[in-house]
Amino acid sequence: MILICGSPGTGKTTIAKELEKYGFKIIHLGDSVIKEKLYIGYDEERGAYVLDPDRVVKRLIEIESKSDAPVIVEGVGAEIVPKEKVDVCFVLICEPRELKKRLERKGYPPKKIEENLEAERMSIILGEALDNYEEKVVVIDTTNISTKEAVERILREFKKRRIMIPKEVRCNGRNKG
Repeated sequence: MILICGSPGTGKTTIAKELEKYGFKIIHLGDSVIKEKLYIGYDEERGAYVLDPDRVVKRLIEIESKSDAPVIVEGVGAEIVPKEKVDVCFVLICEPRELKKRLERKGYPPKKIEENLEAERMSIILGEALDNYEEKVVVIDTTNISTKEAVERILREFKKRRIMIPKEVRCNGRNKG
């Protein structure tokens, strides 16, 4: 399984959607938790569902076992997947001033913006990923790069780690991948 983690606004969903063009099976964790009711409650203060780690992991493993393509799990909370199931964990980071702008554009309330900025400043998600996956962690700073460049970095990392890229994408008449 391939993980894409990071604070809200770092580009996880956008990058995952681009990787989907290469034939990867993408699981948008937040959507799946809600759609499949893989939560234990709702946190009113944060305006977010509290996922049920055991049920989420069980479901992710089930999806992976039935998929012909490599599975990419993106979203906050993806770092709950057991280490032995993870091939690589990409942690997206962003400079807090830029992240604040992105979260404001998304319409986040001030309290939630500040909470996410503090988590980014303290490298909470990166710290958890390093604790859980050690050498499997790859950090990508999305502050000043395009989605295309981030995807190219991820694809290079797949090749380096011998992770299959399911299909090549045609771009301007040339094969990419």
